[in-house]
Amino acid sequence: GASSVEPLARRVASGEATLTMDQPAGLQVDYVFRGVEHAVRVMVSGQVLELEVEDRMTADQWRGEFDAGFIEDLTHKTGNFKQFNIFCHMLESALTQSSESVTLDLLTYTDLESLRNRKMGGRPGSLAPRSAQLNSKRYLILIYSVEFDRIHYPLPLPYQGKPDPVVLQGIIRSLKEELGRLQGLDGQNTRDTRESEIWRLREQVSRLASEKRELEVQLGRSREEALAGRAARQEAEALRGLVRGLELELRQERGLGHRVA
Repeated sequence: GASSVEPLARRVASGEATLTMDQPAGLQVDYVFRGVEHAVRVMVSGQVLELEVEDRMTADQWRGEFDAGFIEDLTHKTGNFKQFNIFCHMLESALTQSSESVTLDLLTYTDLESLRNRKMGGRPGSLAPRSAQLNSKRYLILIYSVEFDRIHYPLPLPYQGKPDPVVLQGIIRSLKEELGRLQGLDGQNTRDTRESEIWRLREQVSRLASEKRELEVQLGRSREEALAGRAARQEAEALRGLVRGLELELRQERGLGHRVA
């Protein structure tokens, strides 16, 4: 069925920035897929599209990176080719709901196979057993409605687990340090300096998440052990709330910088 949508777009990029600019640009939106609210984060840097989806209820995260070659090959295979920057613009329009011709859906591998069978006119058969890794994947589908056809562009997102409270605390420390640095910046600093500072922080947060995933592998911890029950989930939710508050403060601080500059 069609996914219901809530227009809760929250810009991370600067006021007029779009995902097709040469400068790194980002967007975060709350989007409801099949009745479940998710946070969708998109970053574009150069010729690389980075996509992250988080289930707001369970904190499960899926993430993928796609270069221009992958995106253009994907669109070519559908029979409706799009250049990388055009595809990014379509994705942004779907997230911000600024165009009726592009929408989004979030599918499991089984959902995707069923969709392919329907498009090929085949009867849904019994699917072969899939690995746990494949079953845990999600596919963000960019749906482009053109005349009498609907084109589906599937972007595979491997499962990343759930945020670890220790990692979230590290992110909070980084955000607080960055906020202090931004507040202490001389008013004559250029807008570009602030933009690069914000971008550097985003990269630092991404690096912390990667380090956390590597540590989990090295220590051989299972996802169940890492989560350790309801108390850990509540702590993680509270910490994520702090992160969101600090990010909002950073955006407001950056806005002040724009006016000063």
